[in-house]
Amino acid sequence: MLLTAPLSSTTEIEALYTAGLIDIDSALPAALHSLGASAVEIEGALKRRRQADKNKPNAEAAMAETSAMLGEYDAQLKAAQTEKTKAEVEKVKADTQKTTAEVGVVDETVKKTAAETKKTEHDAKAPFPSAAPAAGAAGATPAAGAAPAAAAKKKPSGDKK
Repeated sequence: MLLTAPLSSTTEIEALYTAGLIDIDSALPAALHSLGASAVEIEGALKRRRQADKNKPNAEAAMAETSAMLGEYDAQLKAAQTEKTKAEVEKVKADTQKTTAEVGVVDETVKKTAAETKKTEHDAKAPFPSAAPAAGAAGATPAAGAAPAAAAKKKPSGDKK
């Protein structure tokens, strides 16, 4: 019974068996094990194969049948692996979309925070000097920056008395 994982794929096992380098008692367990068959399944397949060999007088026909069976198992394995890979690709796409959306939210938060920081820094510099009096306050005291100019205009009129 094969207790370790083989290093070869079912295609390589099939090639060795077809070339006559290994017999069915070596090829079948190795191929089935590489496809994930349990020890019970492998033993059952070996029994069925030995019984089929007894019933068939032509060894070449048995060899061709085994090669076809190994090829079919290999195709099934590859199809299952392809489906698994497709599912993994879809998961990666979904995760990427989710991450992209999260990055967009973070970018918007960064922009909002930067704008709020700029406004806070701007407001921290207040009050701002102004050349014009505040709207609706005609008699109001002029702003600090306009005070010297207004005082200069009022002095000459105050001196005429």
